[in-house]
Amino acid sequence: MDANAVKQAVREGKSITGEDLSGLDLAGFDLSNADLNKCNLRETNLNGANLSNSKLINCDLRKANLKEANLFRADLSGTRLRRANLTGSIRLECTINQSALKGAIITGDTPYLED
Repeated sequence: MDANAVKQAVREGKSITGEDLSGLDLAGFDLSNADLNKCNLRETNLNGANLSNSKLINCDLRKANLKEANLFRADLSGTRLRRANLTGSIRLECTINQSALKGAIITGDTPYLED
């Protein structure tokens, strides 16, 4: 699946569950309310993407660029974020396992996650 197919599927409200989206450039994409459960998003560029209210359960986001991404109320339960860049991302009311953040880059003056 390429970046345009992802954008089209989200726009049409289709599930993208289990897709391999690794390495795609999805910077600035509106993926709010998207069903991305079990997707491979390893090394994907999500810089500035809107992932608010998205389901990212059991995803692989290792080495992903989530810089300045909007993760407001996103569900990242069971997601792997090792060495992901979360600099400046909005993580307010985001569901995430603290252990999944090992090695993640988390800096900036933005709201932090709540368990």
